[in-house]
Amino acid sequence: MNEFVDELKTYLSPLTAEEQTDVLQFYLEYLEDSNLTTYKQAVSELGTPRQVARKILADYSIRASEQPEPEPTATKSKRDVKTIWLIILAIFSTPITIPIAIVIFFVILAIVVSFVAILFGVALSLIAVLLAAIVSIFIGFTLLSASLWTALYYIGIGLLIIGGYMIIIPVIKWIVELIIHWLSIFFKWLYSKVVHANKAEKRGDHK
Repeated sequence: MNEFVDELKTYLSPLTAEEQTDVLQFYLEYLEDSNLTTYKQAVSELGTPRQVARKILADYSIRASEQPEPEPTATKSKRDVKTIWLIILAIFSTPITIPIAIVIFFVILAIVVSFVAILFGVALSLIAVLLAAIVSIFIGFTLLSASLWTALYYIGIGLLIIGGYMIIIPVIKWIVELIIHWLSIFFKWLYSKVVHANKAEKRGDHK
């Protein structure tokens, strides 16, 4: 029993000391009340400590992401990404049938690949635009001695592109953060449908 709780503790480092104590005390009391005295009995009843810990971390992260306290958008996006990752780990630690697992795997893979591809495409486009602006300005300066108006034209085009670049960057950042937020909502929904409370959580009030 203590072996199960001790191993569970090793996976709970992301939680605060108070949260760890709360979780470990809850499961220790459950094991004692259920007369589960061996590691094998505890695993048979609840799953491995790693599986239990991944669900606990996902639950805590979901609750933290739903707190009403205002926080910077960048911080919220990082928290959403962390929540998505913990949910993915919890889902794949859940004993589910192979067909469902395959479907979930490909759904998650498609979402991740699509998101990364979009980010990669946007990043390449921004780099290309910035290089075009730099080249335009450079050409303009090289033409100053030959044709003032042509030089000013190229320099103006380059500066205009850079100005647009400075405007569009915050917009793209906002769109990416919005996509991450909606992805976190989707994964929370998926988590609620796939991952269910274990026997300890069903018996007690701890989640």
